[in-house]
Amino acid sequence: MRAFGGERISGWAYANGFAYSPFPGESWFRQWEPYDNIAPPGHYVHGVTRQTPHGPYVLVEPWYATDLETEPLERTLFAYAAHPNLMRRAAMRVGEHFVTRVAYLESAPPPKVSIGDKLWDEHVTTFAASPAEAAAAFPPRLRSLLASWGFSGHLEMRPGGLVLFMAGLRPVVEHYQRLLGVTREVLRAALG
Repeated sequence: MRAFGGERISGWAYANGFAYSPFPGESWFRQWEPYDNIAPPGHYVHGVTRQTPHGPYVLVEPWYATDLETEPLERTLFAYAAHPNLMRRAAMRVGEHFVTRVAYLESAPPPKVSIGDKLWDEHVTTFAASPAEAAAAFPPRLRSLLASWGFSGHLEMRPGGLVLFMAGLRPVVEHYQRLLGVTREVLRAALG
């Protein structure tokens, strides 16, 4: 696999005290699968980890190509944040994106729900076991934050963590930095 920008990403990670791996351990990411509404990539590359007292933030490029020698048609980033106080399971999506084109072969997709927030329900597709579970996973402060950004992408809340895809971000240093900040704000709003 060619570097595809890994030198700049690793330099940024090390300069900020983060761990970097061009080919991070796949098993850590596979534990998050299956995702509720994200197609799993073939590989994960260019992983950056920031350790915190509540758990890691991990930024990574999902590699959507058949092998590591072929560059995918599109490239993006995922963020993961672990926190023991996240207790709910729900997913939300704004827009249709290449990573959210999912085929459900082994199980049915999660149910679509409305949570009773007019602005949210008009612009966001929400998936959860119930409207109450979705409303608890996406509290008003988090919904307001995402709306203020005009968020486009996918956010999945899980017991113990979250997965975030933000449309328009690419595997470049500036977008890793931005996604780290977005993920911190999302986690803070989800817990607040």
